[in-house]
Amino acid sequence: MTNRQNHRVVAALLAVVSLTIAACGTRLDHNQIVGAASVSGVAGSTEAGAGMPGDSAIAGELTPGVTGESLPGAEGTAGAGSDPAAAARQPGTAGGQGSARTPSGGGSGGGPIVIGSVGSYSGATGTAWASGARALQAWAASINEQGGINGRQVKVIVYDDGSDPAKARSQVQELVEQHNAVAIVAAITTAQTLKAWRGYVEQKRVPVIGGDCGPAWTASPVLFRQCTTSKDNLVGFAELAAKFGKSKDFGALFCQEDEGCSFAEQVLFNDGAAERAGLNPRYRARISITQPDFTSECIQARNNGVELLFVAADPNTVGRVADSCRRQNYHPQFAQIDGTVNAATASKPGLEDVLMVSRVFPFTGISSPAFHEFESAWEKYGSGQPAGPATAMGWAAATIFEQVAKDVGGDIGREQLLRQLYRIKNQTFGGLTVPLSFGSNGTTAAKCLFIMQGERGRWTAPQGDKPQCF
Repeated sequence: MTNRQNHRVVAALLAVVSLTIAACGTRLDHNQIVGAASVSGVAGSTEAGAGMPGDSAIAGELTPGVTGESLPGAEGTAGAGSDPAAAARQPGTAGGQGSARTPSGGGSGGGPIVIGSVGSYSGATGTAWASGARALQAWAASINEQGGINGRQVKVIVYDDGSDPAKARSQVQELVEQHNAVAIVAAITTAQTLKAWRGYVEQKRVPVIGGDCGPAWTASPVLFRQCTTSKDNLVGFAELAAKFGKSKDFGALFCQEDEGCSFAEQVLFNDGAAERAGLNPRYRARISITQPDFTSECIQARNNGVELLFVAADPNTVGRVADSCRRQNYHPQFAQIDGTVNAATASKPGLEDVLMVSRVFPFTGISSPAFHEFESAWEKYGSGQPAGPATAMGWAAATIFEQVAKDVGGDIGREQLLRQLYRIKNQTFGGLTVPLSFGSNGTTAAKCLFIMQGERGRWTAPQGDKPQCF
């Protein structure tokens, strides 16, 4: 392997860890992303191709590294340097606040409403987070099918930043200055890449609605999380693990490749959040997501009496830890945060009863009107892939944009969106989020999380869509 290839693999591995703890333009099919992402049991990297989506395409383009096959009603051509066979264009948008969605009526008409998403969607991160971008597209397809927002179609342009801060900064600038995007929506990316373009969107006053909700999402007049803070997510995780887990004898493995893992260790162990929550911390260790197995750590956890185990790493690593522990006839219950699991986690051996806290609505097992809108759109436009945590994150972000844009009316611009966002107080968007309030200093989120759990190899929502507050 060349030095350059080594650099790419390491960058991809670091990116997935950042996303899992943060809680992460190609035009590749979602299946291609997943299929290209396995290297020795660790999510691998793919190199993003060049090119931008065509300006004439209506809703649903994904630039190098992200999406799926064409969706009905799409227009436009692939940008130079992209793979035409993998180009994804879809009509798209909508998300209700409560009851079933009704077509947007009236409006002043005009050209499409352009929004963009920049995230780490290919390579290692793609297996965990690409469905967030796909959810944004499915949302767009659904609402465009019903007439758009206030009579206007929605054009979605998605860039894969490849976990490269400089590339991410350039892509955001292109969205704003070349495509005249009115907002960035569902920016599921690393802390490093967000930091690279945060100052630019603050200067240009571009609203950024939803994303990975990681440590970089601090107070800002233009950043609007759809989730709790990273610290509250970890504190709530400890509280709910103590309440719903099968044991309070707690242990954790923290990856050593990324500062996000160190942040989780600091909050749970050094700052005492796990103990204050009623857990009995018995063991912790640092791991590498590249190590061949985790036999030693499993034996140490078992010998220290750990019966509830948290792995701060990407979903593939969580599965490999479970495999290593099973080989030692050690069967703890795994307790995880949403960014460390995916749609397939609950079907993996050793993870059948996994407990997970989610920062937005459960992606399966609930029956609210807003959830049914999501479920229907995903069934139609989700490329046949099962929904997972990132899918819910992307849909929740899109739904917030939809409500705000509808409330703005016909003249939808960045300043109009910002003014309307600042009016959002204590809203849950039909139960898709915890109570959120937005203001000139960003987001205030209720200290609440949703619970999901594996049962016989499938994800369930044992508490339904009722958030658990702490």
